[in-house]
Amino acid sequence: MTIAFDFGTCNSVVARWNPAANAVEVPMIPNLTRRYSYRLPGEANEHQALVIPSLIHYGAGDHYKLGAQVETAGLVDDYGTFSWIKLDMLKNSSKSRNINGRRISQPMAATDLVSRILTFALGRFGDTEEDLAITVPVESFDSYVDWLMAAVTKVFPRRIRVLDEATACILGYRDQVKDGEIFMVFDFGGGTLDVAIVSIDPNANHEKPCKVLGRAGEEIGGTKVNCWMLEELKTTEDLSEQDIDDVGAALLRDIEEAKVAISSGEPQVDITRINDITGRLINHTFSRQGLIGLLEEKGLFRTVSRTVDRALEQAHDKYATKKSQIAGVFMVGGTSLLQGVKERVEALFPDCDVRCDNPFEAIARGACRYVGGDISSVLVHDYCLKSWNRQNKVFELIPVVPKGTSYPTVGVICGKYICGACDEARELGLVIWERSNMKAPGSTIELGPDGRPVIRVNHQERERALNPADAFIYADPLWSRDEPCRFVVGFAVDDHKRLAISIKDTRQGNRSYIKMKNGEQIYLPVRNLPIVRL
Repeated sequence: MTIAFDFGTCNSVVARWNPAANAVEVPMIPNLTRRYSYRLPGEANEHQALVIPSLIHYGAGDHYKLGAQVETAGLVDDYGTFSWIKLDMLKNSSKSRNINGRRISQPMAATDLVSRILTFALGRFGDTEEDLAITVPVESFDSYVDWLMAAVTKVFPRRIRVLDEATACILGYRDQVKDGEIFMVFDFGGGTLDVAIVSIDPNANHEKPCKVLGRAGEEIGGTKVNCWMLEELKTTEDLSEQDIDDVGAALLRDIEEAKVAISSGEPQVDITRINDITGRLINHTFSRQGLIGLLEEKGLFRTVSRTVDRALEQAHDKYATKKSQIAGVFMVGGTSLLQGVKERVEALFPDCDVRCDNPFEAIARGACRYVGGDISSVLVHDYCLKSWNRQNKVFELIPVVPKGTSYPTVGVICGKYICGACDEARELGLVIWERSNMKAPGSTIELGPDGRPVIRVNHQERERALNPADAFIYADPLWSRDEPCRFVVGFAVDDHKRLAISIKDTRQGNRSYIKMKNGEQIYLPVRNLPIVRL
């Protein structure tokens, strides 16, 4: 039996394979799930999706609330509630806050949320031999994938498969496409924009139904748009930083509702909010044309075009795929319903059928179908070593496993030797960097560690060290200059998109070992060890 879990910035979805109906279903999980109503661009009919709000609230003692429970209790803006946690984890944030005498970090809250949702799901389904598929953003770093794997393993120590969200979408629409065609998946959610160029293999017999030809992504989504709208409101109504601190969280909720209403066809929406501390009345009107102008000014549509171009360039460079070969576009994620987004995508692909029929459930449904098969995917990041450029006198990142490499890899990709920095060295190692090409526009208002808006200059990290501590190999006996090629290393990428390292000490009778981040010692040789754990 198969369960799929799509962890979203604003909403998450659990799907399950129903053997009786021979189909995927998104079940209603009591107290956690809510029905989300929405309209598709250009349509008057209302649609519904079953989602779990990505919220967790910590009360007194060990009491907590999840998902729709938080909304029902009116605790969305409470200090003890964590929201937009996925964004924090994608940025590898470790900040924390004191709640009822307990220090709760963002990783702890995210782990609790994910593991408890899955605990509820398993309890609801009642099966003990489930397979699990989890989805991750295209541009997610290894640290995020490793964290999510650890979180779900706490309650699901069975077969777990990892699939990027964009590829899962194509399987969510699988019964609506023909074999042998090439499609673009446009996944625009609360925190990320992911684009994938995907082909359907007519001879796969469902063993490898999809092949990813090119992928690209940005850390930009609906929450960023909300912050831009709050910036406009602050400037227009001349709000102070204290006003933002007092009622910013409530204003963001009002803005989210206004954004959805405008994207559903309303020409304009008024927002009224009273600052209970100062007594000030805040009133602002957002219009359809004003919102489109704001998105143009902030470069959202340029970012959309650039991300699509990056995915197309990778597909062309690796598989000679042309834009004219794209047979259709599938859009998912709540932000894909944003005013002007579908129109921009349609302008980029005037000869294609652009569809957004199932923006909230398609990823989880597709991931559910994925388990039991396999998909050929490619890396969108470079894995690099840092090297000193003597001519320019700067450090440079040199790829050892370049983007575009298909994974999981077969055998060793790049072999290296590790030598000591001096004679009789005991500690040796390498720092591996994961490099992204994301260039999302910034803002002066960002979400703070407590989920409330703060005013600051946006800075987004585009490269990240997988193993910040450079010493992880401990030589026994000590390294000698007489044996410069003693330690041999090789790199590979596993089926969870994590860079792995294999290490061998060629010295006979050695007692050398690897020291893990948690202090565990593993004696050499080691094979396919995720570097993020060093």
